[in-house]
Amino acid sequence: MFSLIKNMTIRKRIVFIFLTLSTFLILLFISVFAYFEIGNAQDTYKQLSRQTANGLAFMPALEEAVSSSDHDELQGIIDRVRLQAENPVVTVVTRDGEYIIHPDENHIGITEETEQFDQTLLYGSYVTESGEGALGPAIMTTAPIYEEVDANGGERIIGAVTVEYLEESINAIIVSKLTRLVIVASIGMILCVGGALFLARSIQEDTLGIEPAVIAEMFREREAMLNAVKEGIIVIDDKQAISLINPSAKALLDSSMELRQSIQLLGLPETLFSGKPSYDEEKVYQGKTFITNCIPLYENKQIVGAICSFRDKTDMKQLQETVMQIEGYADSLRAQTHEFKNKMYVLLGLIQLEQYEEALKVIQEETADKRQAFPMLKNIKDPGAQAILLGKLAKAAEKKIALIIEEASHLDKTKIAAADMAIMLGNLLDNAMDAVLESEEQRITVMVTDVGSDIVIDIEDTGPGMTKEQTGQIFTRGYSSKGENRGYGLFHVYEAVKKYCGEMEVTSPAEGGTVFSIYLPKGEEVKK
Repeated sequence: MFSLIKNMTIRKRIVFIFLTLSTFLILLFISVFAYFEIGNAQDTYKQLSRQTANGLAFMPALEEAVSSSDHDELQGIIDRVRLQAENPVVTVVTRDGEYIIHPDENHIGITEETEQFDQTLLYGSYVTESGEGALGPAIMTTAPIYEEVDANGGERIIGAVTVEYLEESINAIIVSKLTRLVIVASIGMILCVGGALFLARSIQEDTLGIEPAVIAEMFREREAMLNAVKEGIIVIDDKQAISLINPSAKALLDSSMELRQSIQLLGLPETLFSGKPSYDEEKVYQGKTFITNCIPLYENKQIVGAICSFRDKTDMKQLQETVMQIEGYADSLRAQTHEFKNKMYVLLGLIQLEQYEEALKVIQEETADKRQAFPMLKNIKDPGAQAILLGKLAKAAEKKIALIIEEASHLDKTKIAAADMAIMLGNLLDNAMDAVLESEEQRITVMVTDVGSDIVIDIEDTGPGMTKEQTGQIFTRGYSSKGENRGYGLFHVYEAVKKYCGEMEVTSPAEGGTVFSIYLPKGEEVKK
C-alpha cells in the first residue's frame, strides 16, 4: 500500500490522502452521531409519552368522558392533544379492560386480556416501556384515570390511557436527520477534494511541475556538483541574504571576515540593483585577486537575487609563472648543451689539426668560469634549489652576467616543494638579472645556508637599487616599475615565504644595488 502511494504523483497522493482521511472522519462522525441520536431519541420519546399520558389522565374532561362513555367527546380531546404532542397513538380502556378509544375501530368495545394494563388497572401504576403497541413496536406509557367518589377526596380507577410513539416513526426521524447529515458531509467531502486539488496545484506551481522524488534527486546532484566544483559559488536573494554558498567559496574567502562584507567586495549587490551581468572581472580581496562572474536571477521578469562564481587568479598566475620558469630552465639547459656541443666540435678540430696548445687553451678558458660555481653546487643538496641555481647559472652565462655562489653556501635537502623553491629563488634571480643589465658591473651574489635554526637566502645585485617608496611597495600585488601586466613575481615570492612561516627583507645600500633576504624556519609546518 505504501509503495503504491509512493509511486503516485503529488496531485494523486494529496487527493488520495485527503479523500481517505475525510471519508474516515465523516463515517466516524456519522456513527457516533447515530449512536447518540438513537439514545437521545428514545429518552426523548419516553419522556414525551410519559408527559402526554399523565396530562391526559389528569384532565377532568377526559375523566367525565370516560365516566359517561361519551366516545365523541373523548375522541375530540385526544385528537387535540395529539396535534400538540407529535401525533402519538392513543388508546383508552375502561376498568374492565374494554377499549373505548383505539386506532383500529374494530377493537373498540372489545375486551382483551393484556399485561399492558394489568399493573395500571390493578395497582394504579404508571408504566413506561418499549414493547408491542396497538400498531406495532413502540415506546409507550400507560397511566391510570381516576374518578372522585366522595367529598373527602376519595378516588377510584375508572380506566387507563396509553400513549404510544411507534419505533418506525422514531427511526424515520433519525434516518431523516442522518440523511441531512450525510448530504452535508458529502458537500464537505467535495470541498475537501477541491481543496486538495487546489493545494496540489499550488505545490506543483511552486515546484515548477516537478515531482518531489525528482526534486530530491536533483538536490542530491546539486549538492554533489557544488562540492565538486573548485570555483567558489555564492547566491544572494533580493534582501542580500546569502541563500547558497559552496565549500570552495568558504575556502577561498577569509573566514575572519563576515560573509556580508565578502559579497560586497565580489560585487553581488551591484549586480542585484543594476540588473547588469558582469563577466571575468578582477576583484581584489585580502591580497588575492579573484576572477568573478556575476549574473542577476529573474523570476517573472523581476530580479529576485544574484549569483557569483569566482576563482583565484593568484594560483593561476603562480602556476603559469612556475611553468614558465621550468620551461626557462629547460631552454637554458638545451642552450648550454648546444654550446658545449659546438665547443666539443672546436676541440675535435684542433686535436685533428694537432694544435694541442690551442685546444688546451680553449679547455682552460671554458673551465675557468665553472671552476668557482660547480664546486659550490656540491654543497647545495636540495634538488629544487640545485636545479634552479644550475639553470640560472646557464642563463646568466648567456647574458654575460657573473652569477657567484658564495663558498660558505650550504643547504641540505629540505621539505620545501620544488615549485615553491622555484618561485622564491627563480623570481629573485630573474629580477636581479633584469636589474644589472643596464649596470657597468653585472654581478649577482647568492648566499644560501641552513646553519642554525633558519634557512637563509641572500641575493645581492649590482643594479641601480631602489628608493624607500619602492621598497615599501614591491610586495604589493600588481606593483611593478617594468610596465603593465607585471608585478606578480615578488608578490608570489612573498606569499611563498609566508606559506613556510618565514620573513623577507629588502635593503638598498646608498652605494647602489639591492639585497633580498629570506628567512625560513626549519621546523615550521606548511600553512594550508
